[in-house]
Amino acid sequence: MSPGQRRTPLARRLRELRTSQWPRQLTQATLARLLVVAETTVSSYETGQAAPGDDKLRTYATLFATSRSISNGQVRVLTEAELSTGELAERDALLAELSRLRDHGAPAQAHTRRRTWHFPDDIPIRLVCGKIPVADVSRLADPTDSNFTRLLSYADLDAMVELFGHIRAENPTADVRFMQPDDMSDDDFSHHVVVVGGLEWNDMTESFLRVLDDLPVRQVEHPDFPDGEIFVVEPLDGAETREFKPQYRAQLNKGTTSRYVEDVGYFARVPNPYNLTATVTICNGVHSRGVLGAVRLLSHRVLRERNEEYLAGRFEGTPRYCMLFRVPINRGRTVTPELGNPWIRLFEWPDR
Repeated sequence: MSPGQRRTPLARRLRELRTSQWPRQLTQATLARLLVVAETTVSSYETGQAAPGDDKLRTYATLFATSRSISNGQVRVLTEAELSTGELAERDALLAELSRLRDHGAPAQAHTRRRTWHFPDDIPIRLVCGKIPVADVSRLADPTDSNFTRLLSYADLDAMVELFGHIRAENPTADVRFMQPDDMSDDDFSHHVVVVGGLEWNDMTESFLRVLDDLPVRQVEHPDFPDGEIFVVEPLDGAETREFKPQYRAQLNKGTTSRYVEDVGYFARVPNPYNLTATVTICNGVHSRGVLGAVRLLSHRVLRERNEEYLAGRFEGTPRYCMLFRVPINRGRTVTPELGNPWIRLFEWPDR
């Protein structure tokens, strides 16, 4: 905090909670682990440079509402079911206090607008895209060609370019880079990782999904779709496995000719298993239009706000979630999905 800069009432209260004898003081590093943010983010909360969102305020209130958050020397955030009636009342009162302090004098909706692609910490962001097989790339992707253009070897290039520009705009001071799986360094695995594209051309998708094996959505090969993998959901309750595939429709007056009218998009956000203060986001589809639909879901100039509102209402406070949805295709053009339309949504996890 610069000389002369005064902490906001919320910043003072958050620092007071952390440094009080509550039953003991916490370090910023410990609190950052519990909030699943960077240590610098906790510092920014306590200097008034940033304000916690609703889910983070709830975590603060739940943590400091009871001394039972510390047991046997270990600090953790109790679940809702673990809180007693008195502790729930204390949590709700503290949450109301913190919310009032945060929102006092703030413009309406200033803290409730969700921005999935905004990362309010100093962790770098890496977009990882697949690589087109040598047999399918343009000759200009050959390093020996005098007009060599490396981007022509990238799979899902439309989606990657659109998403890269959007993330840069949302995080103007962040270290944002795009790369292919072979370019990933040891450090890159611990950053915010955004995986673009599917299994066949993007090894990083399979690599992360293998570690994130509790996600209920898998991609598998299917003889009817040799150029992509369909999505399969295996419910935990033993119900029948569900398959989600692209759709084709016969064209009128054109015999047996059919047209591609719908792909399936997949969006998942989870904590990074290699650094729990960072995230892994997967934007995928059966084919490239499904991938593009998963990206445009939250980058489209008109629909992104409505889709963000839907996600906020459906998954706010949930660190792990995923969705399958239809990606309509009209005369070869990818139409951005609107999550508020029940027909668009195919599967959501966790269940309500």
